Amino acid sequence: MSTDSSSERFGAKYKALATEAGIDRPVMNQKQFEEEFGNARDSGRVPLRRHLKRAVRGCMQPCSSPRRILTTALSFVPILQWLPQYNFRENLVADLIGGITTGIMHVPQGLAYSVLAGVDPVYGLYSSCFPAFFYMLFGTSRHTSLGSFAVVTLMAGIANDNVMRIHGGGGGADAPSLNGTLSSDLTPIQVASTLTVAIGLVQFAAGLLRLEFLASYFSDPLVSGFTTGSAVHVLIAQIDDIFGLTGLPKSSGPGYIFVRAFDIAVAAFHRTNYVTLLTSIVAITFLLCGKEYATPWLKKKGLKLPVPYELIVIIISTAVSAIFDFQHNYNVPVVGFIPTGPPTPALPVVSILPDCIIQSLGMVVVTIAVHISLAKMYAKKLNYAVDARQELYALGASSILGGLFSVYPVSTALGRTAVNVSTGSKTLLSTVFSCALLLVIILWLGPLLKALPMCILACVIIVALKSMFQRCDEIKSLWRISRIDLLVWIVSFSSTVLIDVMEGLAISILFALLTVVFRSQWPKWERVLGAMAAGDNSDKEVPDVLHRPSVCVFRFDAPLIFTNVERFVNKVKKTIDEWEQIKTTERPTEVKVVVEGVDLIPRYFILDCSSIAYIDYMGVKAISETAIDLKKRGLTVYLAAVKPDVFAVLKAQGLLDKFSKEQLFPTLHDALSIADRNASAAEMLDNARKLRLSSQSGRSIDCPSPELTVRGTPTLPPTPTSALPGTSILFPAPVSPVTESDKK
Repeated sequence: MSTDSSSERFGAKYKALATEAGIDRPVMNQKQFEEEFGNARDSGRVPLRRHLKRAVRGCMQPCSSPRRILTTALSFVPILQWLPQYNFRENLVADLIGGITTGIMHVPQGLAYSVLAGVDPVYGLYSSCFPAFFYMLFGTSRHTSLGSFAVVTLMAGIANDNVMRIHGGGGGADAPSLNGTLSSDLTPIQVASTLTVAIGLVQFAAGLLRLEFLASYFSDPLVSGFTTGSAVHVLIAQIDDIFGLTGLPKSSGPGYIFVRAFDIAVAAFHRTNYVTLLTSIVAITFLLCGKEYATPWLKKKGLKLPVPYELIVIIISTAVSAIFDFQHNYNVPVVGFIPTGPPTPALPVVSILPDCIIQSLGMVVVTIAVHISLAKMYAKKLNYAVDARQELYALGASSILGGLFSVYPVSTALGRTAVNVSTGSKTLLSTVFSCALLLVIILWLGPLLKALPMCILACVIIVALKSMFQRCDEIKSLWRISRIDLLVWIVSFSSTVLIDVMEGLAISILFALLTVVFRSQWPKWERVLGAMAAGDNSDKEVPDVLHRPSVCVFRFDAPLIFTNVERFVNKVKKTIDEWEQIKTTERPTEVKVVVEGVDLIPRYFILDCSSIAYIDYMGVKAISETAIDLKKRGLTVYLAAVKPDVFAVLKAQGLLDKFSKEQLFPTLHDALSIADRNASAAEMLDNARKLRLSSQSGRSIDCPSPELTVRGTPTLPPTPTSALPGTSILFPAPVSPVTESDKK
């Protein structure tokens, strides 16, 4: 077996490890690369002063001329751009059908979720109508449906209770009715409307500060775990209406859900209204059977529009309740009087606005995360663009203007949005038809719902929670894909259920951010000793004989910053120690040739920087100290695939003064090829010298012999990059066994 063919075979294995394999050019170091293609990496960083100038210019440009001021002002109202171009022939019918269908869904959800917010059902109709209409003027998402959302409405109810308690209200069995007024003349709907305005102010401020990027911090496991945990709170809040229980004491604080569940269980043994319970069972059965069995069967028959089962059960139950007078004959709680006519616009209560802003922060986070994620998802699916910053302005404007019309906080709902898409809506003009349907009910049909049992609204909410609880199926896929994401889901769900909604959201965000810190502090790493690759998760044993023992590659799969520099240094030391250990077991019976002044076979430690996206001061210091330590051990250090930003930092810190550009390589492929070529040349020279010394001493190179000392310094064959001074012979070259054919 020839040395050249062996070198080519092992060189091919190294090329397979290179991250930049397949480059159609000769291998070269950084110096040769820059001479050939230019100094692209050493472009330098943009000064901070230039960044500030660009930022100031970007802020002042909209005000630089009257025309730009007008253009900027009109950009806040996107409807002025798309409405003149509206295609009535292609889009009007689709928007009409989608808008009416979505409006039908708004009616039962608005009536039902108003109970969670602590206000009368009629305000649910207002909340489904006015914010959605204002969003149509300012929004860029064509399909998201703004209105009642279980999680946000639950959080609004909790915030409502907190503000009422601070300003003279309070909960408990003796709390006034929804329409009642507290001793401080502050009503629940006033608090809810002020909360809505506060949410809008925070959302609009987030748009002005360009904080739309914060939505990316709310990962899908975090949002899924939090919403599923919130669904548990919503479910417990409806159980008393299912059993017809009234006058239960309100609970609040961490773990209140268990206290409330205990109170419901105790009261259910003695005070259950069996007519209410039977009505609830029938309604839930009807809704589940319709959605699970009737809908798939109707789709097979060709029905494209969804069946409004919630509206059907509301109409039937209201008629039955009115005929048999459930309220007086069986003591079944009903909705009661619903006023007709539009609400009177009213300003928010300024005295409670600071407290409302504090209470609204959690709702702002959930609203932005859910809305922007849904808007981007459907925009990508249906091939149109969504402006995330304009969406913040739209959410803020719809909440501020909607808060003037006696509404509670709203958000985008996945179920209504999916229906809006499936029914064929094309533009935001479908919102006009939804709002028109709601206005008809608000102006004229509201009193017809007077006899609607409250338990029916609870049934609508409980059945709607089914889709949220189905998110528990994500646990299986998270287990297979990422255990850390699974842990985020579990922590979000557990903290929300066991503590409270607001506190659970804060803990979920904090834990999710900590996982990012943990991943950067304990990142994966990998080293290649000779031709064998291993890493944190490898159980393979290192073989005694390596094909190219004089080359080692180390890769650190994370930015090199202060949180992980200690791990970087320790893993490099561990790699070198393993490398040294392999060297001591390598061919113990071979002739060891030592050359005075310099060793024959150099060793190359290649630091693959392709995964180091950025570096800080302590990272630069760690690389510098590591390079000095490795040089003392007689190793040549190569830096490969250094990112431009990392290259600029290394140069600014003066680290590149300790490396020549012949030790820097544009790709790992280049570093491996040149190191392998140098090592191969040194091994061939070593083999030749061994043969000459063996013939002089009369001994076989395969037999043990004392060390032979050779005077002088050898000269390596010309290579693209010669070995640097200070390298040593720590591994002898592998020698092929003698075969029978060779003996002949």
